[in-house]
Amino acid sequence: MSKEKGHRKHHSFRVSWDGTAVAGVDRVSPLVRAVDVITVRDGGAPGGGQHSTPGRIFSEPVTLERPRGGDTAFGEWAGSARAIAARKDVTVEVLNADGAVIAAYRLLRCWPSEYRVSLLERGTRAAVVEQLRLENDGWDPV
Repeated sequence: MSKEKGHRKHHSFRVSWDGTAVAGVDRVSPLVRAVDVITVRDGGAPGGGQHSTPGRIFSEPVTLERPRGGDTAFGEWAGSARAIAARKDVTVEVLNADGAVIAAYRLLRCWPSEYRVSLLERGTRAAVVEQLRLENDGWDPV
């Protein structure tokens, strides 16, 4: 069982694409599904009324983060000359402290829009951290 600063770790993530688990992902940004709000003016209504109506539904990009290790999956996908064309479904499972899956989501038709390597100060959780930002066509619970 993993420990952080003397406390029991409450959850972790298991991320996979192309049928292969991607090692070490320890942070996932919020999964956000939103709807554009369109304001419509009704010129025929008394006082020139207006109301709102739903527009397009979209999902915000999702960022995966992990300490840099021996696995090169983030960099390989982001560095591919065909990264945008190489869309992949990505599965994110949330695990409890005992390793049981408590929630799972499938991110649809993802492609990397940013790959970042951060060099951190001494004494932080890792010396080098990788982030992979994924554009997606939505997500669903699994």
